Amino acid sequence: MFKLITKLWKVETPNVTSAALLIGGASLASRLVGLIRDRMLASSFGAGDALDAYYAAFRLPDFFYQLIVLGAITAGFIPIFTEYMDRKGSEEAKALAGRVFSTIMIILVVACGLFAIFANQLVPFTVPGFTGDKLIETINLSRILLISTVLLGMSAVMGGILQSMRRFVAFAFAPVLYNLGIIAGIVFLVPIFGTAGIAWGVVIGACLHLLVQAIVAIPLGMDKLKKPSFKDVGVRQILKLTLPRVGALAAMQINLIVLIALASSLESGSVAIFNLANNLQYVPIGLIGISFAVASLPAFSKLAAANDLDGLRQIFLSTTRKVFFLIIPATALTLLLRAQIVRILYGAGEFDWTATIRTADVLAMFALSLIAQSAAPVLTRVFYALKDSKTPFIIAFISMTANIIIAFLLKDNFGVTGLAAAFSIGAFMQFGLLWFVLRKRLGGHLEGKDLTISLSKTIIASVALFGFGWLARQYIGTIYPLRTFLQVALQAGAATVVGITAFSVLATLLKVQEFHEFISAMKSKLLRKAKISEGVDQAQGI
Repeated sequence: MFKLITKLWKVETPNVTSAALLIGGASLASRLVGLIRDRMLASSFGAGDALDAYYAAFRLPDFFYQLIVLGAITAGFIPIFTEYMDRKGSEEAKALAGRVFSTIMIILVVACGLFAIFANQLVPFTVPGFTGDKLIETINLSRILLISTVLLGMSAVMGGILQSMRRFVAFAFAPVLYNLGIIAGIVFLVPIFGTAGIAWGVVIGACLHLLVQAIVAIPLGMDKLKKPSFKDVGVRQILKLTLPRVGALAAMQINLIVLIALASSLESGSVAIFNLANNLQYVPIGLIGISFAVASLPAFSKLAAANDLDGLRQIFLSTTRKVFFLIIPATALTLLLRAQIVRILYGAGEFDWTATIRTADVLAMFALSLIAQSAAPVLTRVFYALKDSKTPFIIAFISMTANIIIAFLLKDNFGVTGLAAAFSIGAFMQFGLLWFVLRKRLGGHLEGKDLTISLSKTIIASVALFGFGWLARQYIGTIYPLRTFLQVALQAGAATVVGITAFSVLATLLKVQEFHEFISAMKSKLLRKAKISEGVDQAQGI
């Protein structure tokens, strides 16, 4: 059994759809564990000061992680590492990985060290509405979380190697272990250290995240550490691609920092509610948009390196159609059952009905832009494959500016729900601009007859999902008072089953191509024995 698991852990995933399904399945597991984590947090602390401080403490550590690590890995390292593997061989690629790892590690340690020293001065700018003990706790939690930032930065390089080598299993399941580490902190450390126990749980999760990827990645793509060098040709190429990506991520992180700062000035619990709703809406985005975006980047990069723009356009459109097919019904289901979802997942202990309604309203505003948020990562990966990280940066900056302005206009009248509405408007602006520019870059209309037909059929089937699901939801509501967990779960379950059945029937009658492809992919064996053996041989250099 152990040998079989080892083989599966190292196997090369054959194509984009298989990789997306694998990442999506692992992402589902991670999201489920993450929802258990959030339920434990909500029931233990409620939507109040303690949870506000915990979520606010993530903002600046996440800011450094997103800028220094994800910018370098996604926009720079993967395309250049892939190019080195194809053109210069594995030894040159491994040497590059060693230099990138040591360089990022040093940058992170210095940046996080400086932040820890000046946390008393920096944190208050991100939460101007926090005072007294609440502010002190946010500062202390931020310092602990910086340790996890360094560990996750190291892990991200390992993940970049795994993505480039198409070994998605360890990469996909690392977040599951990360969330399990946080849960361990809630269960075992919170009774001893209070809220700080959650932060130490995050550090434990980050250690597990690094360990599970390093076991596979180091033998594949990094023999040993190399001396950091900003003069190395490969490192300089990565930095050239990274800087605009860092700008785009900075825009996104500044956007979240400003929204959290605005939420901190609203009633108590607003920061927690914003983050809890954001975590919920990110479940379908992670399962669908991010899974396909991550899985498609190596394929995009190879086609772009070969200057096959027609092939790149075709695989991009195929991937986008799949994303639309899955995210549109997910949006309908989220809007239909937003209150039930929040109540089932968070409605326990200190999380009361008022907090449930507030969170459900925020979730509805987020859900309206799920299609834009899920498609945008795929669009940006095409630009990165083309070694253009400047365009996504400019577009991200424009959408961030619009988002912040709208948030200021809406917050006084609509509170935290207005912040979520502003976020969704900015997401649609980013998606629209990315699509418009990419049309010109790929030399032709992206919409096409196939995409238009597929999108129309998916929308019709999703309307059926919402309509029949609503009837089932209302019917169950007339039978039970919906005062217990089981009654609410029964209502949500019945509406989901009826809605998905209606969607599937209509998708079959309308002959939606993506529906049949999805069913076929689910039925097929993604990891056949021959492919497993081939992948292991390649991993071991045989």
